[in-house]
Amino acid sequence: MDATKPHVLVVDDEIGPRESLKLILNPYYNVHVAERGGQAIDMLKQHPVDLVTLDLKMPGFSGINVLEKLKQHDPDIEAIIITGYGSLDTAIEGLRLGAFDYISKPFDVNHILSLVKRGLERRSAKAKLRQVKSDFLSNISHELRTPLSIVVGFVYLLLNQVIGKLSDEQQKVLETVYRNSEELLELIDNVLWMTSLNAGDSAVAIEKFDAGEIIDETIKRYDRTLREKGLPVNVEKLDDALVVVSDRSKVERVFQNIFNNAVKFTSQGKIDVRARLAGDGSGVEIEISDTGIGIEKNKLNSIFEPFQQVDSSLQRSFAGLGLGLTVARRMADLIGAKLEITSKPDVGTRVLMKFPSQANGATVVPLEQRKYG
Repeated sequence: MDATKPHVLVVDDEIGPRESLKLILNPYYNVHVAERGGQAIDMLKQHPVDLVTLDLKMPGFSGINVLEKLKQHDPDIEAIIITGYGSLDTAIEGLRLGAFDYISKPFDVNHILSLVKRGLERRSAKAKLRQVKSDFLSNISHELRTPLSIVVGFVYLLLNQVIGKLSDEQQKVLETVYRNSEELLELIDNVLWMTSLNAGDSAVAIEKFDAGEIIDETIKRYDRTLREKGLPVNVEKLDDALVVVSDRSKVERVFQNIFNNAVKFTSQGKIDVRARLAGDGSGVEIEISDTGIGIEKNKLNSIFEPFQQVDSSLQRSFAGLGLGLTVARRMADLIGAKLEITSKPDVGTRVLMKFPSQANGATVVPLEQRKYG
């Protein structure tokens, strides 16, 4: 295999068209062949496939099923439908599912080469556009974060009357400024984390620390908001030391985003935080329970998708981009942690975070080797 060449997967149950396509494409691409739909799906896991030529009329696992699966595996994989005469309806169905184009059997050599070339160019263009978007979000987020951090810092000093005494009215105004600045800083941080994750940053800088400290520091950070909403937070640590060896910043981000959601979506009642060592000694378990608006069962899976909230209409009442839970889940996956969520509308939500005693499932970088920019 030539590492510089794109990978093309030819899927056809007829040996004639299958071998013809392989012969035509082989001089220009890394070509893989499959005669059954199930075999094609397995190949997606074995090779970095860029484009698929696909016969939709196959026995067993149909071409339509294969097309759906490959788009789930990688939405940017381009697909060219190879169809027989009289199968135009089937080809149109493939286009509706995201295929790039179609060509009828018997196919013209120059036509199929042109289609494959254009399909690969479109895949490359989409990848470049995604990178431009990622770079833009990362750069603008960094540029916004620096001055906003300074604003938050100075407002904090004013609120604590380090610089001078405040009247009650001034105190209230500055508390509003502080709260909204903190919310904006939270949004920017989640955008930065998301762009970093999408760019493939999977390094984990490990150190030994007490997860109980993260709980205390995070709750203290939300003290003003909790007091304004009249929400008590009950913290129960069942063990004196909740020690893990992991990436502290990622553990902190997971807990902070889950706790932030509990505070945001709970208007009355309480929030309970319960932390303990796992019974089998595998790590630390932290549970957050709230009495907030809750989530319907059929929406529990979608809430971890980017830019999602329980109900889009709620965005008017609850600020946010819908990235908090997405970032939390992605961070948890990086360090080998697990998130379990149960919820009931108008009753509340419970999230159980399971952090392993030793980070796993990612590229682990010892703390002393971590580079700061």
